[in-house]
Amino acid sequence: MVVFVAGTLPGATRTEALREKLASGDRDYVFVAMHRGDWRNFPENSKGSILSSIRLGADIVELDVHMTKDGRFVLNHDESLDRTTTGKGLVSDHTLAEIKTLKMLDRDGRQTDYEVLTLEEALELARGRILVNIDKFDAHPREILDAVAAAGALKEVLVKSRHSPDEARGFFGPYWKYVESGELLYMPVIRFCWNGHDKAAHDLPLWIAEEPRISSMYEVCADGMQHAAAFGAVLRARGTPRLWVNTLWDVLCAGHSDERALLDADANWGWVLDQGATMIQSDYAAELIVYLTQKGRRNF
Repeated sequence: MVVFVAGTLPGATRTEALREKLASGDRDYVFVAMHRGDWRNFPENSKGSILSSIRLGADIVELDVHMTKDGRFVLNHDESLDRTTTGKGLVSDHTLAEIKTLKMLDRDGRQTDYEVLTLEEALELARGRILVNIDKFDAHPREILDAVAAAGALKEVLVKSRHSPDEARGFFGPYWKYVESGELLYMPVIRFCWNGHDKAAHDLPLWIAEEPRISSMYEVCADGMQHAAAFGAVLRARGTPRLWVNTLWDVLCAGHSDERALLDADANWGWVLDQGATMIQSDYAAELIVYLTQKGRRNF
């Protein structure tokens, strides 16, 4: 069953309703993002994984893109086709026509009937029903946004990058005006001690000084409890921004991961909520939605 959001303007699509909720001051509702779609039951980044994310009632589906040899964007997490498809070699060494002859593999490496999707095909599947977070965005930001704009889907996507405000303005180029207007949803990523490189201490104060409409959402990653205070630092920013936390792996959420939440939800997902998270990306989104519903945090 597809879960539609109520409580908004009559005739609005679910995506429009989600954007309306994001722009509101309501911090009770917790947005759920499905990592690579519903990859536990369908091949990651596949049509099935996107449609299942919609049926489960997720608000955001995270999808990975890479550019083909002939300049098209396809959904694939890795640079290589080896793990996820019946093909071999780099996505960038194959044309779209060649990639379209392949079949996708499930998480156990078994061949399925699913074909690799183009970015445009994925956006059309999601249109009006779920927001799309485009990952691997940093490699070709303007070209990706060209494709999104050509598909008429700028208001359907959310993009992120690890840049200071000045860096982001140059990174987005002509698309920065859509960030400033709020048409394009953008989220700065603040990573504390990620791979030994801590740029967050420099970037976070700069973003907090920005207009709240630009920096109204932050993804914060903390690799241990010694950096857990970073979550609170974001919430003290102007405009009471939304806090996105990834519970995929320990190093992203100060050890409070999905795997641990399956054993003790309150001590892990509950801890993340206590830090002020109102957007959570999960590998166990179906279970997370049940937990949040029980806590009264999925009421629209």
